[in-house]
Amino acid sequence: MPRLLDIVTPLLLLALSALVHNQARADVTTATLAMENSANPLMLIRTSRGEIYVELFPEAAPRNVANFIALAQAQVPMFDVATGTTVTPNYYDGLSFHRVLPYTLIQSGAPRQPGTPVPEYQIDDEINATQLGLDQIKVLDETGSPNALLNLQDNEDFQQEILVPLYRQMGITSPEMLESRQGAVLSALRELTLQRAYENQGYRYNNRLPSRQPLRGSLAMAGSGPNTNQAEFFITTIDTPWLAGKSTVIGQVVEGMDIVDRINQSAVMRGNSTTPTANSGTMIFDIRQVNQNALQ
Repeated sequence: MPRLLDIVTPLLLLALSALVHNQARADVTTATLAMENSANPLMLIRTSRGEIYVELFPEAAPRNVANFIALAQAQVPMFDVATGTTVTPNYYDGLSFHRVLPYTLIQSGAPRQPGTPVPEYQIDDEINATQLGLDQIKVLDETGSPNALLNLQDNEDFQQEILVPLYRQMGITSPEMLESRQGAVLSALRELTLQRAYENQGYRYNNRLPSRQPLRGSLAMAGSGPNTNQAEFFITTIDTPWLAGKSTVIGQVVEGMDIVDRINQSAVMRGNSTTPTANSGTMIFDIRQVNQNALQ
């Protein structure tokens, strides 16, 4: 005769499984209700601190959105140096948020270690600078100081990021040429907009795209300069207007911002480092699309 425990335990497990399943469905349901457009892809980012739901915007950044989904769902072939073979991993599985700027953003997507298979391509930015208003914002504010949206640290940054590209665009190649054209440089600097300044740095824009401002909860690609998007991404914990025109926004957190904040606030820094310690880093278990019938 079976023991009572042998009968009850499977029933408890079954009930628990149903409860978890219903809770998961409820999470997807509430996330879907919070979406701007339920036809957009809805991604679930499962982390060691909790779940984050992100609505992607394929109309705003079609190539970058498609790449993010493909990387997450094992659709991108990569060469594995260790085995000498081509593999198609679920790229984000097991990665961590390796860079955390307190009260600003959390970033992931870097390879685990040297030699780890990574994408062998880069994707262009997909940004509409005009829609973001960058064509109307001047590099110098009304006091003649560098605009705060440039987010520059000092005069050396202004020199390297604004003046040197402007000199290059104006064909100034020597101190003598600069001295003889000081008036023209000053005039150009006074009229220089953020869009033109960024274009001088190499950024290129597409006025046909409905770009998004980088707001709190935005998911954007993390490149190393113009047109260098690959696999790394970040999620902002505050509005970051200084990133407008430089980072391609591909999505928005619709549920789970409390988890994003927890990742940001719980990361213990080593001194002034932005790298979480081994004990404080947050792991990504996986990233999956949870509304498979959505448009991509």
